[in-house]
Amino acid sequence: MDTLQTLPGDDVRQILWRFSQRYDLQMLVQSARQVARGPVARAVASGLRNTHEWTPEKAELLKAFDEAGLTAAFMEPEHGGYIEGPKNLVQALISFEIAWVDAGASTGGMAGNLALSPIHEKGTPEQKAKYMAGAVPPLPGEDRKQYRGAFALTEPIPYVGVGTGMLNGKVSVAEWEEGKEPILQVDKRGRFI
Repeated sequence: MDTLQTLPGDDVRQILWRFSQRYDLQMLVQSARQVARGPVARAVASGLRNTHEWTPEKAELLKAFDEAGLTAAFMEPEHGGYIEGPKNLVQALISFEIAWVDAGASTGGMAGNLALSPIHEKGTPEQKAKYMAGAVPPLPGEDRKQYRGAFALTEPIPYVGVGTGMLNGKVSVAEWEEGKEPILQVDKRGRFI
C-alpha cells in the first residue's frame, strides 16, 4: 500500500470536512492562513516562541487575529460576529491553519474563546450582550475598549493529589461590591501552566 505523499488540498478538505458549499468558511480559512504565513511566521522566525514572557510583538498577534476576523468568528451575529450556528468547525479550521506554523499561537488565539465559552453556552442574555459583544474588536470610529478573556490550566503537583487519588479545588466569592464584578478566591493544589 502506498503512503500519502502530500496532504489533501483545499478542494479535497472542503469536501471531506463538508464545507465546500460554505463560502464564508472558505474565506475564513484563507484569512487564517494569511495570518499564519504572515505575522505568526514572522514571530516564529524572530524567536518569540522561545520565551514565555508577554511582549508587545506577541500582543500584535492578537491585533492580527482581530483584523483578519478570526476573533469575531466565535461570536454570534447579534453580538458582532458574522457566522451563524455552531462554532466547533469554525474554531477547528482557524486552529488548524495557524497551528501549521505555530501551535502556541493557535492556542493563544483560541484562549479568549475558551474563556468566553461558559458565557456563550450558559450565560444570560445580558451577560452575552456585554461580554460577547465586548470581545469583538471595535469597529472603525467606535470608542470602546475590547475585552480579552483569559484561560488558565493547572496541572497537579507530582505525588500531591493525583498520586494520592485526590485532586480537589474550591472556588468562592471573596468580594462582591454592588454594581461590580465579583472577585473570586480559587484554592487548588496544583501549578498553573
